[in-house]
Amino acid sequence: MKKNALLVALACYCLLNFGCNKCDDIACFSPPTEFVFRLLDKDSGEDLVANGTFSTEDISIVSLADEKSHELSFSSDEGEFIIIDQEIGWNTGAEKANYELRLNETTTLPFTYETKEVSKDCCTFFELVKFEINGADGVLSNQQNLYLLKI
Repeated sequence: MKKNALLVALACYCLLNFGCNKCDDIACFSPPTEFVFRLLDKDSGEDLVANGTFSTEDISIVSLADEKSHELSFSSDEGEFIIIDQEIGWNTGAEKANYELRLNETTTLPFTYETKEVSKDCCTFFELVKFEINGADGVLSNQQNLYLLKI
């Protein structure tokens, strides 16, 4: 009798812990955060797109892993040009984290934007692991996810 009770208890335990997936009815996914930035003069703080130093037509971000150029969007508000890269961050891992910010034919800023895919509490999202840029000071502003790149 004790043996049967033990088998029933073991079967119930296995069924409860392995028989159902608590995440079956939850669909939770968040894409990588957009890379949003402004280009500023490191001395004066002046916006380098608004003052004509760089043109929106010349600005691009290129993934060095596959030499793919990202599609950027631009917005302007009262002389402040905000540049948005929605494609960055999808290719995770250190081997795919190297990019170039090309501002014109002669100015290129290499940078690292490394993300990782995380699954937690039935949700999948992307987490920024590392951001470093050469040739500029990258400062995260008080506004959400806006980098001020001071050149």
